[in-house]
Formats: sequence, structure tokens, C-alpha cells
Amino acid sequence: MVYRMRVQCINNRNLYITENKIYTVFEGEFIQTNGEKKFTLLKIEDDYGSIIPYEAQFFSVVSSNTENYVIRKIEEEKYKLTHKYISYKGFWSMLYEEVGASLDDFWAAKKDIYKREMTKEEMKGILVGVNDNEKDFILELWIENKDDHFIDEVIEICRKKLHEHKVTESNDLLFKYLNEFQDDRVNDFFIEYLTENHDVNEEINKIVCSYFN
Repeated sequence: MVYRMRVQCINNRNLYITENKIYTVFEGEFIQTNGEKKFTLLKIEDDYGSIIPYEAQFFSVVSSNTENYVIRKIEEEKYKLTHKYISYKGFWSMLYEEVGASLDDFWAAKKDIYKREMTKEEMKGILVGVNDNEKDFILELWIENKDDHFIDEVIEICRKKLHEHKVTESNDLLFKYLNEFQDDRVNDFFIEYLTENHDVNEEINKIVCSYFN
């Protein structure tokens, strides 16, 4: 069963969205007449990490299964759909003010969406992209789900950072991800790390050493 509501940018007059990029909808408004649904507003997470409404004219709907969304009628022929984890009254004002459990609920909704919707290739694209917050989010999601599909990609990134002397504590999630798996590839890489790069970073040294304890 498919659970998704995704749109693709077809007009990037706004600097914070990218043409042809696919975005996940957290909330939207639409008009439905004679069984036909036409979106007017879409609340997405844009390229700068802001969750704000955009006019639907900038997007085309690429997947519109809304089974994990709550739909409410807001006036005649006009409806609002919201991901079920964040569909309670006052959520958005609470999120913007960072009060209550709103932030945790948003992360839960985002994790649910990513797990159900993201292809492996999309996740790999995030891992090698430039958005560090999204990289960390993906790594935390993989760690939580113990998803071992990306061991080779993470090892390759770690090797590159080591070669370029760019390993810092901010890269600890890469090593924490690998530390989750008893795998020959991880074992060999960590032995290589300890042999060649033992003094790179104390925090990462601890993560690698804990693998063999």
C-alpha cells in the first residue's frame, strides 16, 4: 500500500524551491467540485528548511495518496489535509514557537513520510548533498531503523573525509551509523581507521573502539 503526498516544482520563481525537485507535503488546501480536486496551497519544507505554505501553481502533484493524512472541511467545497501526526489544533503555531511536543511530533511525521516515500536513490542523494541538517536526519533515521543498505556509501564518504583531513566531531553520525552493524565491510574499515588515522578525532576514536568491545 502506498502512503504519500508528493509534488514536483515546475516553476522556481521563488528562490527557496528548485525546479524539478520533488517535495513532500505536510499540509495542503484544496477545492473539490464535482469530484475534482484542485490544490491551492501546499505546506512543504523548502530548500532552506522552512516549513511554509506555497501556492500550488508552482507544483504538479506526482503522488496523491492521502491515506496517512487527516482531511477536514474548512468551508464550502474547500478542504485541508494534514499529516496525521501533526493534525491537532494549534500545531503550527506551537511548532513556530517551539513549545510543547510540537517539534517531536513534526520529526515523527517527517520520519514517517521519509520511511514510506523516499526511494533508496533519493536517500543517497541527500547523503551526498550539501544540506547538513538533512544528512544528519537521514543518518539518524537509518540508525533508528537499523537500515544497512547504505554501508558502502557511508564508508566511501568517511574514507574521502579522512583522505582530505576533513573529519570532525560533526561527522560522528557517519561513524555511529557504521557502528550499528556487525559487518565485514565495517570491521575492515574500522581496522583501517585505527591503523592509519587513530589520532584524527577523540570522539570518533571512541566510537570506532567501542565497535570491538
